Amino acid sequence: TVNDATSTFLPEELCKEYSLSYSMEKYDFHQKIVELLQSCSPDLVGSFRTLNGDASGSTAAPKLDNFVVPIKSLTRKCQKGKVEAAQQYLSDKIASDEQFLGLFDRFLEEIVLPHFKQRLQSVGAAKSDEAITFYYQRPPTLRIQPGPARAFVKAHDDAEYGHQNGELNFWLPLTSHRKTGVDLWVESKHGAGDYHPVGANAGEVLSFHGSTCRHYVNANHSLFTRMSLDFRVGVSGFFDPSWQMNGTTADHSRRKVSL
Repeated sequence: TVNDATSTFLPEELCKEYSLSYSMEKYDFHQKIVELLQSCSPDLVGSFRTLNGDASGSTAAPKLDNFVVPIKSLTRKCQKGKVEAAQQYLSDKIASDEQFLGLFDRFLEEIVLPHFKQRLQSVGAAKSDEAITFYYQRPPTLRIQPGPARAFVKAHDDAEYGHQNGELNFWLPLTSHRKTGVDLWVESKHGAGDYHPVGANAGEVLSFHGSTCRHYVNANHSLFTRMSLDFRVGVSGFFDPSWQMNGTTADHSRRKVSL
């Protein structure tokens, strides 16, 4: 069901899927996440596979799709596992990693938000001579989905979890969907049920209206690990930063930026 927040819907044109390319050299999320994971407890979060070196004895640089998560960290506490502890540990690591957050802030302020502003202006939702205030989720959520496994994210819309209509979801893949066979599947509009894979690659960030469009991620049957970042961006006049749906936990922390 579409939520009843005090926010209002963004213009229909902005709610459609939209892909934006960026320089992976200038905004090297892959390397920053590699460094972050290397600083984590390998027994709790995981480690990179050791790859054979060449004749000179050097080894290949770690790749995110070669990250291995311990079995116990894929199992819930009620089954004597540590998945909840691992998730909290990783969330705390991301929230305190100033280098990663600095890169993320720069990416939002130089790429995502200016482009979002242009799109708002192009549909007449904002004037060219006026500043627009955005509220973006910070830190973003890191998704780690090792394979082979049967687990998958069921179809849902984010209104079910208390998210508003006046924001967009952003999906930033860090690994190749061609290698893992895993993708984000989204319906074209609320209730349509016409799910399709978005097909975004590393070096692209995709926006869609996740509050109303149901979406899911399929199971990873490959031998590799799927990783991605996701975050939400609200827009002043459409998004209410003080609103919270009854019965939900606190929303992700937001940073306010005016452009």
